[in-house]
Amino acid sequence: MPTSNSARAKLLMATTALVLSFAGQALAQTEVAEVVVTSERRETKLQDTPVSVSAFSQETMAARGATNLQDLGNFTPNLELHQTNRPAGGGSAYAGYIRGVGTGDFQFPTDPGVGVYVDDVYLARAVGGLMSLDDIERAEVLKGPQGALFGRNTIGGAINIVTEKPDLSEVSGVLKARVGSYGRTDFGLAINGPIIEGRLAGKLSASFLNSDGWSKRYDGQNGNNEHRIVFRTALRYVPADNLDVQFNADYSEQNNVGPQGYLIRYLTSPAPFPPAKAARFNTYAAAAENQRLGLPAGSLYDNRWASSDPYQSNALQGGYDNYQIGGASVVATWDVSEALTVKSVTAFRGVSAKIGVDGDQTPYSMQTSQTELYDHQYSQELQFSGSALDDRLKYLVGLYAFQENGSSKLYTESFHGIWENVPLALRINSDAADTFTYFYMKAKSYAIFTQESFALTPQIELTVGGRYNWDEKDYAFSVRFTQRGVAQVPFSRDNQTWESFTPKAGINWRPADNILIYASYQEGFKSGGWGSSNSPLSPTPRYQPETISTWELGAKTDWFNRRLTANVAVFQSDYKEIQFTVQKVDPVTGANLRTTQNSGDADIQGFEAEFVAVPTDGMTLNLGVGYVDAKFNRLTPQARAILDPFNRPNAVKIGDSLPQVPDWSVNGGAQYVFQLAAGDLTVRGDASYKGDQFLTLGDPTSFQAGYTLYNAAITFAPNAVPGLELSLNGTNLSDEVYYAYHATLPPTGQEVGLPVQPRLVYATAKFQF
Repeated sequence: MPTSNSARAKLLMATTALVLSFAGQALAQTEVAEVVVTSERRETKLQDTPVSVSAFSQETMAARGATNLQDLGNFTPNLELHQTNRPAGGGSAYAGYIRGVGTGDFQFPTDPGVGVYVDDVYLARAVGGLMSLDDIERAEVLKGPQGALFGRNTIGGAINIVTEKPDLSEVSGVLKARVGSYGRTDFGLAINGPIIEGRLAGKLSASFLNSDGWSKRYDGQNGNNEHRIVFRTALRYVPADNLDVQFNADYSEQNNVGPQGYLIRYLTSPAPFPPAKAARFNTYAAAAENQRLGLPAGSLYDNRWASSDPYQSNALQGGYDNYQIGGASVVATWDVSEALTVKSVTAFRGVSAKIGVDGDQTPYSMQTSQTELYDHQYSQELQFSGSALDDRLKYLVGLYAFQENGSSKLYTESFHGIWENVPLALRINSDAADTFTYFYMKAKSYAIFTQESFALTPQIELTVGGRYNWDEKDYAFSVRFTQRGVAQVPFSRDNQTWESFTPKAGINWRPADNILIYASYQEGFKSGGWGSSNSPLSPTPRYQPETISTWELGAKTDWFNRRLTANVAVFQSDYKEIQFTVQKVDPVTGANLRTTQNSGDADIQGFEAEFVAVPTDGMTLNLGVGYVDAKFNRLTPQARAILDPFNRPNAVKIGDSLPQVPDWSVNGGAQYVFQLAAGDLTVRGDASYKGDQFLTLGDPTSFQAGYTLYNAAITFAPNAVPGLELSLNGTNLSDEVYYAYHATLPPTGQEVGLPVQPRLVYATAKFQF
């Protein structure tokens, strides 16, 4: 049942009162730890940074049970981060939304709306984006458009990942082992230290992640399993005190069954369900397919394949989610003088992925897909930064060049078996709906950007900046009906270029040392592309770029000698030409067609607030609250024409909320360290609430009521073995069922859901030296 407004209000008020009441009792010797971020492409203290940022250290993430990047979505106001809501993308491709802005697609030529950066390198593809958090020093979530400094496809915001640097002075290392629910067995190790003290250092880390998976398929195979290895290495060379050069490399590989959804129900009413094609399948193909697949005689395509258990699927097709991803970068920082620093970031990344998915969740091939995706990217960035005029002026000027080359092959089966089994005299062309689709994209992007901050007085600072960007995409596309050997869409090619300028302006006021108040205006841009089509008359339908303009007013404050930090921000955005990937019935084959199009404009407003308190020695409390109101104020003709599974015209209306945007996101946690004679015992509990939302545009069956997740952890560090930590963690302790994807497929009349992980419990032993 949806959570009532009064219940939400009571939860929020109770948690806020708890934090503030403890804050007033804080002891003088305790304070909130300082956090350093690089959200302005230089190191600054979080409390001195005039941007809405949620930052997590390695220790903070471990304490909250965060082992994968998607876990940050539970602890960050106004962030939705989970596996792609296009299920054919597998379990490691991410869907990211910040303040209602982002995308859930992974396929060419759609770009992410929330950019992920690792050590200053932008990741162009969403595949593999839900990475392990081992060897991560810090994760930062930057909210709102980052068009000036980060630029490319950060219209919703950016997630900035910083890995540990090689240490020039001291050797350290860590060994970690984890066991838990559903056969979880992980092992990790890392070594870091000087090779030539003060001049050359190296780092190597490796993680081996394994789980049997927490769902079952019809054939007894486990789904949602994990078999992944991750290697990261770095060499840092400091030939002179003012020059720092670091080489980074990483490689990850996984061989998984992948995410597994289930059939909730097969709609038999209202009309037009069951579709005529389903009846045709049952008449001509079911018996032959039953024999081929080893199904009970007399089985049909109907509600017998629905499951009452969200972790039990009757899928029998597909079932693999494999990739190899690697990259390397060279980051060189040269302090030319006290007034000038030059930084160069040169990078390459490659992705090879193969993903097989049973989208209909029955033993038959009603809607299945097999995807092969290959991509490689090159980028070069130069930054010139420093200060002048007695440090009153802080400046940064940069140049950026990027190139991406990628291709994808997509084989889909739709109502497979009709063409093969219908009598020849009764065959019709639409009986052959299996397709082979080829995508190719080459993208180039060049930019010049700058940001300057000038102190008018010791208390007032002005900030101006902007980015000029030039984008070009070459795109090729073809579709072939494999059963008939017919080229439905011959090889077609198109090219588009876009120029954009995204300015930023702001004013920062520090009325006291512990208070920073800021106001800013910033714009964001995401390039356009092409939607999928099965029409030879419109083989590559174009969609236009997205743009956003955001006003933000915020405050960074700390109180009671840093026993409490309280950061708040309110925002108002004008979001135009929103790109959505939507599901349609292909008029040629009757198959499911996913295509990207501009759907309209939206007004977005809301706020976020984050509090951290240290009320007494050993206790830490945190509270995060976010609210987003994101509604359409204009609809394109294409959006108005979307038909929902109940065949209602105008299923999307002005005033409707954007999908994948919960109205409220609230998280709270409490941690206490008991200093015992045998060692330190840390007890922690966390709760996170996500409000009501629709997961699919124009689909009333995709409504997801608000839900709450509960996590807990106990950690013991024995005095007898310095460096050893033993912990027991539990996530989603109430075993809440919630979804990353939920929709009714128009061609088949099937309501399907892709649940996120159930309750998990695991124990970890970590030894640091």
